[in-house]
Amino acid sequence: MGRRPKRYSQADRLALMIRTLASRACTVNDLAQQFAVTPRQVYRDLARIEEEGHPLAQSDGVRERTWQLPLGYRGLPPISLTPLELMSLYLARSNLAYLAGTPFMDDLDGVLAKITSGLPQRTINHLERIGHCFLPFLRPLRRYGKQTEALKALQKALLLQRTALIRHQRPSRGKEAKHRVDPYALRLYQNGLYLWAYSHTAADYRTFAVERIRQVELTGETFSVRSDFSAEKLDENFGIMEEAPQMIRIRFSRPVAHFVKERQWHPTQRIKKVDGGDVIVTMRAGGLDEIVSWVLSWGENATALEPPALVETVLRKLSSALAQYPAKIR
Repeated sequence: MGRRPKRYSQADRLALMIRTLASRACTVNDLAQQFAVTPRQVYRDLARIEEEGHPLAQSDGVRERTWQLPLGYRGLPPISLTPLELMSLYLARSNLAYLAGTPFMDDLDGVLAKITSGLPQRTINHLERIGHCFLPFLRPLRRYGKQTEALKALQKALLLQRTALIRHQRPSRGKEAKHRVDPYALRLYQNGLYLWAYSHTAADYRTFAVERIRQVELTGETFSVRSDFSAEKLDENFGIMEEAPQMIRIRFSRPVAHFVKERQWHPTQRIKKVDGGDVIVTMRAGGLDEIVSWVLSWGENATALEPPALVETVLRKLSSALAQYPAKIR
């Protein structure tokens, strides 16, 4: 069925249509589909835009006619937000607090400053109160202030599809690894930033923790997205580690069953109730090391069932942990 098209008020529709036409050429059918109105209504809206003095231009020729405003047109209507929209924006900012000192937070603060610059003091005071309505508990925190220059370079590389040279600190070794990469995406995972890229050095896709990237240097080369790239493929992993997916089965005991059922741990998960109030979670996911850590975090309330490698690794980890304690206190 798909998502139901959003309905706009006439004023909002005209403002958004002007912004759309200032970014690209559109046909009447394009605009009708985007704003969920009839082509006849689009013609009326285009006439209204022209009446208001905006320099709307039409294409010539035998092909379907397009309409467009000059690229970079500055006669755009101001953006107005409702209190609830502002509240949602502050919610987003509060949950990105760990990005303080990065260009992302600087840009977001710049957007908020532009929005609030024309507001009366009473409204600004109200917004400050809204900011205290959200108190995210983000632990552990990673700090990215030292990665400011690297993140600025990555922003350009991602937006302009520029190949980059990066120096990355390997977690298990003291030496830095150098990679020539095509940056594809930045991923947010457990309050951390990760660069997902194609490494020409490794001739394969790689994930780099941003806090371990020591330097980013843009090259003069641009890249095209590889045909085997799929953003959906990243969802096959349980976490950030890339690994071929396999069938996973874990049994959770009754005391935590309600908590497990209330959350989506993986897009492929299925949860089945069993006798005694326990539940069994089944999923097809990659990243066995991260799944092992997840199972161990539940202590006695989780039992790995499948695959055998998961069961064996969990058992070995538990045995090693037990060996850390003197026999007399076990």
